[in-house]
Amino acid sequence: MKLMKLSDLGLKEGINEVIGITHGVLSVESGEFNLNAAPLGLIVGDESGIDAEVRLYSNHTRENFERSGELWVNVIHDPVLFVISAFEDPGREWYESLQPPILKGALTVCRFSGKLEKGGRGRVIKLRLEEGKVLKREIRAVNRGFNLLIEALIYATRLHLNPNYASRILELEKIIEKCGGKREKEALLLLKEYIKHQG
Repeated sequence: MKLMKLSDLGLKEGINEVIGITHGVLSVESGEFNLNAAPLGLIVGDESGIDAEVRLYSNHTRENFERSGELWVNVIHDPVLFVISAFEDPGREWYESLQPPILKGALTVCRFSGKLEKGGRGRVIKLRLEEGKVLKREIRAVNRGFNLLIEALIYATRLHLNPNYASRILELEKIIEKCGGKREKEALLLLKEYIKHQG
């Protein structure tokens, strides 16, 4: 892998929905590090540079980052994997590689280093791109079903903060059903199962 600018890796100005991966505590049984994967909104101000930010809330992604100072990012378009990683850590079968951590279907992989900054309910992490690699070049049109599935997923992970988000998810569900492909509809069913088991 080599150092590139953010735009070379598919990261554009604004908030980029990606899957972030951190290394967990060493497992005594297996002798291997556990990987934690979670959807993140990577904030890019200057896509021609190497600096970005992410806001992490109290969870094991943030704990792992605080311990290691390292965040791996996969740019990926698999809606099912976004849903799974929002509610649990994907198993090994979802990974193409563990070193570096690359999820199946990832278009790019990037390694960021950073430090925590105080701010709001979450902690802002200032990130610096250390290395990255383009794995696949994919031409893809905008799919409203995929975009709205990501939006529904964000509301679903915040239902504990505001139960009224359930009505927004129902509104988005109709459009996902209309505009999404087979994979988006599969992800929507999975999302509804996770919500049902949370409540």
